Amino acid sequence: MKHWLVFTALLIIVNGNPKDCNPEWWKNMLLYQIYPRSLKDSDGDGIGDIQGIISKMDHFSDLKVDALWLSPFYPSPLFDMGYDISDFTNVDPTYGTLKDFKDLVNAAHERGMKLIVDFVPNHTSDEHEWFKKSVKKIDPYTEYYVWRKGQVLPNGTITYPNNWKSTYNGPAWVWVEERQEYCFYQFSKRQIDLNYNSTRVRKEMENVLKFWLELGVDGFRMDAAPYYYEDQRFLDEPLSGLTDDPNAYNYTRKIYTRDQPETYEIVRSWRKLLDEYSVKEGCPRVLIIEAYASEELTMKYYENGAYFPFNFGFIDKVNENSTALDVAKYIRNWMSKMPDGATANWVSGNHDNHRLVSRFGEKRARIIMAMIFLLPGVAVIYNGDEIGMDDTILSWEETKDNEACNAGKENYLAKSRDPGRTPFQWDNSTSAGFSTNRETWLPVNRNYVTLNLANEIASKDSFYNMVKFLSKLKETLSVNDDKVDVKISNGNIVAFSRHTKDNKMVYVIANFGDREENVDLTSFVKVSNGHVSYVITPTNDVSAESTLRIADSLRIPAQTGLILSDEGVHT
Repeated sequence: MKHWLVFTALLIIVNGNPKDCNPEWWKNMLLYQIYPRSLKDSDGDGIGDIQGIISKMDHFSDLKVDALWLSPFYPSPLFDMGYDISDFTNVDPTYGTLKDFKDLVNAAHERGMKLIVDFVPNHTSDEHEWFKKSVKKIDPYTEYYVWRKGQVLPNGTITYPNNWKSTYNGPAWVWVEERQEYCFYQFSKRQIDLNYNSTRVRKEMENVLKFWLELGVDGFRMDAAPYYYEDQRFLDEPLSGLTDDPNAYNYTRKIYTRDQPETYEIVRSWRKLLDEYSVKEGCPRVLIIEAYASEELTMKYYENGAYFPFNFGFIDKVNENSTALDVAKYIRNWMSKMPDGATANWVSGNHDNHRLVSRFGEKRARIIMAMIFLLPGVAVIYNGDEIGMDDTILSWEETKDNEACNAGKENYLAKSRDPGRTPFQWDNSTSAGFSTNRETWLPVNRNYVTLNLANEIASKDSFYNMVKFLSKLKETLSVNDDKVDVKISNGNIVAFSRHTKDNKMVYVIANFGDREENVDLTSFVKVSNGHVSYVITPTNDVSAESTLRIADSLRIPAQTGLILSDEGVHT
């Protein structure tokens, strides 16, 4: 870990500290994920695009976004909505051109924002030129993918090389008649795993990183990191004992197809490459990891070059039924497991999960959002979460998500990721202001007439205006204040405090319970003169203008949070 911690100092020594770059710009950033198909359509085809993103730069500035993160925009047959890439170094015409992308980089940088893009290194589309040539055994592409001859049964039948399973269920091998071999895939059979045991593949993917770095991107979000390598002995994985269904993904224990030691080695090599550009340009190029893995394995990414691995606990560890103890335990656990000197991060949602408000309900979602912004480190929010968008329930006929389609009409809703991917609701005009076209790639949620950004800007107590307040307050917090003492009271109250850059104090006190709580503030607040800065609740149950006598108890309604501060702390 120490190797990575000295990097910022090295950058300053080598290149000084350029006026336009704070070498710690990422440590307290607001990172905003854009799902390009759903943010804004500029040309009326019903699909979001890069020029649409550029047209909304004022929104990101108003929200004080530090960095934009783009989900895939590369050429793709869209079998998995862009994660099946057929060309790593271009823009799909649906979204625009390379010139449009360069314009986006410039637009972000002109406003003091960074631009981070998805890097999807585990696999390519089966329509990628590399795969087509690999099928034909055209060198050097012959070895670009994982090919096996298969097992010959006593009756002469050729069957799968081993019992490895796809995450989509069923064997992780597909027979390719032309090559007379099986190829390996961890997701869908249209997304073929690259062979990272090939030095040529590793070099190809380094060149992809260089291509986008030369265009000015400020970092990468590395997709699906646990899957990059497989054990080269190709042994059967042991049975899990969790199911009798031999086609189920969890039929086997993933000891040979996930989390291999070489994964961390290649992450280190990518970090080294990014560091070369960071030093050359005088500003850090960040490497962020997506890894749905155990805590132990996730934390190892910190130690092997990641600026941070995404922390998905507010998605998969707590929910609307979680208690104050559950929430506090999760926060404490992440903070205690991080290596010394590492930067924390907190994620509201993403394109693969139900929306924040749908997971927690609006009141608790407000509390969670306050924690995401005000806990130490990076806040990561997904487009639409800032206005409290909720899931859009779609019919079978409207469903586009391949994972849902594979599940069939009876089970598609349990698998579909489409409910959290519907178009952004800008206003109450045609298609919520997302497009001039009434037919959009996924239907707009019918609640857009009332739930939209324009309405929320005008409403003092709206979800959006709460997020704007939190974003401004986050800017005042000290980057060096990277520890947090989470306290619990009355069984339902969670509280923590932070220092501002001018050494004032900010306190967050939240009631996760379903009943009102009277809280003795002396157990949380260490100042003798304070006031309520903000009330995290959809209604004015508590006045934000209240002056508190700290010795007194404070009534906190159910599912409500308060932000307290020293006098003189303003946003």
